[in-house]
Amino acid sequence: MSRGSVVLEVDGVEASYGEAKVLFGVTFKVEKGVITALLGSNGSGKSTTLWAIMGAVPVTSGSIKLLGEDITHLPTHKRVEKGLVLVPEGRRLWPQLTVYENLILGASTPRARAKLEENLEMVFNLFPRLKERRNQLAGTLSGGEQQMLAIARGLMAEPEVLMLDEPSLGLAPKLVQEIAQTLKRLRDEEGKTILLAEQNVHISLQIADYAYVMEQGRVVLKGTAKELEENPKLKAAYLGL
Repeated sequence: MSRGSVVLEVDGVEASYGEAKVLFGVTFKVEKGVITALLGSNGSGKSTTLWAIMGAVPVTSGSIKLLGEDITHLPTHKRVEKGLVLVPEGRRLWPQLTVYENLILGASTPRARAKLEENLEMVFNLFPRLKERRNQLAGTLSGGEQQMLAIARGLMAEPEVLMLDEPSLGLAPKLVQEIAQTLKRLRDEEGKTILLAEQNVHISLQIADYAYVMEQGRVVLKGTAKELEENPKLKAAYLGL
């Protein structure tokens, strides 16, 4: 499959938490080898969209396709086996396990275990600090190191699409830039396909190829990063310009 071909397609997705409808006809696509961003303020529906893609939030209408296959009603573990991986907000590591043990647990599917050593080498190359701390308990790492470990654990699952929910949350600006540069390297050097949900519009538009802006469970703007950077509505609402 060549760069630019559609890997993930979300079409008219609607979802509810009980009686409360939270997604309203969400439609977008993610192309191979690019960084696609879902942008918007807290409560706009970005995280819910990612959890719906993973099967953790039931979809009441619309469809989700991965590599052309309809996965709308597949259980979450089957989606992971097919290559959908989510690095959740808040990292959710196993704090009493070592860095190395967290990474190995990321490679839980047959497709991931088949490339375990290769992916371990890749993540240690990306994150030298994790290699230095491979025997350290995850719970004793700094916030930035924990975010690196969460991303690395996601990569160990051999994703077709690596989804990240608010990876910059709670990090110092220098670390945010470091994470952003890592995501660019994953795209440029490893050819990874990334779907990024972020409140930090400025940093997202620095690294994304394409972006969708969400408000109240709907996609309200879309375009290339350059187009959205120059969009008057986005500038006023999110960039303070």
